[in-house]
Amino acid sequence: MNTKKLSKKWCQKNGIATLASDSKCAEERAKESAALKIAIPNASDEFLLEKIRFITQQRIIPEQHSPVEIRFMHSHAETEDDENLFHDLKKLDVSRNPSWESEPIINLVNSFIVKALQRKASDIHVEPTADSLRVRFRIDGLLTEYRTFPQWLAEPVLIRLKVMANVDITERRLPHDGSFAFEDFHEKVNVRLSSIPISNGEKCVLRLLPANDTAQTLESLELSEKTLRALRHIFSAPQGLFLVTGPTGSGKTTTLYAGLREIIQKKINVTTIEDPVEYELRGANQVPVNEKCGFTFAVALRSILRQDPDVILVGEIRDAETAQIALQAAQTGHLVLSTLHTNSAKAAGARLLDLGVQQSILDETLLGIFAQRLVRKISKKNAIDGCALQDSTQLYHGRTAVCELLLPNGSYADGTMQENAARLIQQGITTEEEVKRVLGS
Repeated sequence: MNTKKLSKKWCQKNGIATLASDSKCAEERAKESAALKIAIPNASDEFLLEKIRFITQQRIIPEQHSPVEIRFMHSHAETEDDENLFHDLKKLDVSRNPSWESEPIINLVNSFIVKALQRKASDIHVEPTADSLRVRFRIDGLLTEYRTFPQWLAEPVLIRLKVMANVDITERRLPHDGSFAFEDFHEKVNVRLSSIPISNGEKCVLRLLPANDTAQTLESLELSEKTLRALRHIFSAPQGLFLVTGPTGSGKTTTLYAGLREIIQKKINVTTIEDPVEYELRGANQVPVNEKCGFTFAVALRSILRQDPDVILVGEIRDAETAQIALQAAQTGHLVLSTLHTNSAKAAGARLLDLGVQQSILDETLLGIFAQRLVRKISKKNAIDGCALQDSTQLYHGRTAVCELLLPNGSYADGTMQENAARLIQQGITTEEEVKRVLGS
């Protein structure tokens, strides 16, 4: 009989696991030699069982297990896979000159991307040092070490990543930017690669971005009622300028996309200009900037104004030209949304004035400025157990926004960022130490 194995990826996607035969007498093992034991959440799911029979061309013995038990089986199998991977890497150690095309190198790169996804990391840092290759994950805003590899793996791993991102592997003296799609059994992500030469070789950072619409709305961002009401009023405005400020990775795009989802179903034309397009926003026309060929934010914005837009999202106002065109668009019947890199909402207005925007035009068009940061939340387990809180990553799980919304009249919709942070501490959502880490004292 021509049998075929079920791939690990297929099993994980369909929520099943293959089971090894246990110790039985020779006669029983002979009877079951042509059968495949499967752990399945519903042993009566004949449709899934028939698919397995068709793929494997074997008799199937289903055993009912809970989804939690099946996930544990996969986790245990991944540990064994890691051991096999490191065994293969030790074989390469003999030559100390492995090719980026070799299977162990490909498996190693895939392995740490998968691990980063499982741990909900936003970035992967691949850093060659004088005597090792260090891989770190940014989880909930903090870099945590994943694993350290032998230094001789640095070159093939970096080349493999650059090949995946379609960038020049021969030029090592200059920074590079590229991207690629990566699909794991449970999700698909877009990976943005940035490499830069350092003293020990090339450092590479991978930003992991969801490939699909996350479907988050303003309601899901855990904002106060006053802030939520004010933001919905801004996003429903027919024209004007709305800015979101904060450092890289503070959730600016998430907030803007969340607001757009609430209005995108109306009979309007929504166009975004981004560098790059982070993930798909259903119902919007998303335009990627390409500065290498001269297609800048300003050039794209001019072209989009001839596309009959109602709402325009400009990924970032970086220069005077983009600021002037954005303000003109906001004056002429368009709702313009954008981001700025400033430390507070008040600083955003000053930044626009520095870019040559007239105060009178700003007063006429500005709908509001939203500043935000992300702080780690105390995990529910620690909150319930009443554990003594210390500065440990084990105390936190997930993040939430600390924000302030500055209105055109100079008042805040619901207090400053510091006041809102104090509220989160009082409610037991985060800690004073975490707020100091993010906002300063």
